[in-house]
Amino acid sequence: MTTMKREVTDYAYNSLKEMIFEWQLPPGEKINISQLAQRIDVSTIPIREALTRLSVEKLVIQEHNKGYRVSEILDAKSMRDMLEVRILLESDAAEKIIRANQMELLPKLAELTEEMSLVDTNESYKKVIEFVRLDDQFHHLLMEAGGNDFLTSAHANLYSHLHIARFYHVRGEVDQEDAVKEHKEIIEALRTRDVFRTLTAISGHVRNVRNRVLEY
Repeated sequence: MTTMKREVTDYAYNSLKEMIFEWQLPPGEKINISQLAQRIDVSTIPIREALTRLSVEKLVIQEHNKGYRVSEILDAKSMRDMLEVRILLESDAAEKIIRANQMELLPKLAELTEEMSLVDTNESYKKVIEFVRLDDQFHHLLMEAGGNDFLTSAHANLYSHLHIARFYHVRGEVDQEDAVKEHKEIIEALRTRDVFRTLTAISGHVRNVRNRVLEY
């Protein structure tokens, strides 16, 4: 694939993912490839390539002789199972960060957490999305620092489903104050290089997210 073709495919992929995240393509909706191509001004080829990538992430489902549709929201059990996997992945990354003494990571994590605290999520839906993206960046940075690209990719796929489910369950509300407080505890635990405290902070945060999402 040439650089230009890759860029067009990446553009299509990011555009479709954004539409799914923002519910412009709601769960269960059948995907019209021609309409999407016109909508984002590309040919159908990069749309199909983007859908193939999204199907790997389970954000869309390819049905035999029916084309693609957007995946449904995770049910409560699937949500719990998915978040338990997140705990395992983030805990593994955190242990590696501590063993490698990657304390240079902490200022960036703190910066993202501060930005999260300053977003006025009551202002608009786009501000809610901004908050969730900052949260995503926090956890993605944690995973990247763990140094395992395969686990980082798997984690990103899991987070995509949390993002969609979060909007379904909370209907525009976010756990801003709690999430910021819990992120600060993760940062402080990493700073002390206390493995037990760090793993407790991570598992507590992820399970609290689960409880907050499913309680709405």
